[in-house]
Amino acid sequence: MLSFVLVSKLIRTYSEKVKAITVPDVLEARFYDKTHILRVLAMLIIIVAALAYVNTQLVATGKIFGTLLGWDYTITIIIAGIIFVSYTVLGGFLAVAWTDFIQGILMVTGAALAGAFALFLSGGLGNLSIELAKIPAIDPNFILSPFQTLPIIIFGISLGFGDGIFSWIGQPTLMVRYMASKDRKTLNLTALLAVGIQSVLFFGIFLAALYMRTAYPTADLLPISGDTETVLIQFFATMTHPIFAGIFIGGLLAAIMSTADSMLVIGVSTIVNDIYAKIYNTKATNEQLVFLSRVATVAFGVVAFFFALRGGTVLWLAWFGWSTLGLFAAPVTLGLWWKRVTREGAIASLASGFLTLLVWNPLELGQYIFQSFAAGVVAFTVMVVVSLLTKEPPQEIQEEIEKLHFDKSKTEKEALTMAQALPKQKLAELMTALNLNMHYLPIMLPK
Repeated sequence: MLSFVLVSKLIRTYSEKVKAITVPDVLEARFYDKTHILRVLAMLIIIVAALAYVNTQLVATGKIFGTLLGWDYTITIIIAGIIFVSYTVLGGFLAVAWTDFIQGILMVTGAALAGAFALFLSGGLGNLSIELAKIPAIDPNFILSPFQTLPIIIFGISLGFGDGIFSWIGQPTLMVRYMASKDRKTLNLTALLAVGIQSVLFFGIFLAALYMRTAYPTADLLPISGDTETVLIQFFATMTHPIFAGIFIGGLLAAIMSTADSMLVIGVSTIVNDIYAKIYNTKATNEQLVFLSRVATVAFGVVAFFFALRGGTVLWLAWFGWSTLGLFAAPVTLGLWWKRVTREGAIASLASGFLTLLVWNPLELGQYIFQSFAAGVVAFTVMVVVSLLTKEPPQEIQEEIEKLHFDKSKTEKEALTMAQALPKQKLAELMTALNLNMHYLPIMLPK
């Protein structure tokens, strides 16, 4: 909801005004960067995140089919990679939009089934809570309360703000959808739909995961595999009818594919549009750009495949990609809300946030501070400080940001209300002084 309130309508309006089709386009226009430093930095961050994300989806697909059908991991990710790349190459953004629509229906259905079965099998929330309270006696590492210790409280707050707010409002994958929306009004209904859908997804999966924890308190007790990242697959495979299991697995694969194709599109558009077309070949034709985009999509998929061969943990790979893209929260939100933000502030914000993200976990800088919270705080703080210490933006840029917050319809209503309150003679004098056409006088006055 915050993402829609803070970003969606403003970036929709601004991107149309400056004719931007990607987030780096928006940043370069807003921060009057003729050196392309900001564009290149944004491209590097997006490519790193997109590779991490596509890598994650391939690893997840390998785990699903390995758990369910015993398929070879390498063969599985080869097939998955070919599918991801093929329909993205063939259809581009349009293919992503339509497939995401169908995949979204599958995802919501699967998550709703997961939550419903969990409640049914556990006997309701009351019984589920009672069973969860028994887990710490079996596994002391299981944290039942977010207020159990001070470090847990600190970690929970940093996770909530970092992963749930900073990273969410900074996602370029969401911003390009706001920018591509039909108009600003469309975003009102979209916000309600998005929040409702996310609620079903999160709570459905959450309840099913909690139930599996009560049924199998430790990983070695799981019925198919000791890999805790596959507990929901095992839940449906062992506790529900195969039809429901098929629907859920379909929803899971839909989630994987919708993420993979989105990341392929955003990664490739950054390379082709933001670097090649805007820096190296400004006279490139649409046909050349489409062809190059298809070649880049294939290359992107191949690189991600080689990374995926190493395997890894889906959660942390996805978290890294999500947190990396979340770095755009500072330059986009502050850039659209505060006219004083400077080019130097935006560059320093992205660079410092990205550096923090890269070194935070490897150097163990904060055991109980989540990575995206640390990176977000650094990015926002550096942006404000550097902007205040550097020369303010050109006047035309500041005026553009002011106009973004000018609600024309509201202003017209206020003017009409004020006009109707004036005596007729006074209104006529005012309109004459403002050089307004007297023809509009009867329209503005009550009968």
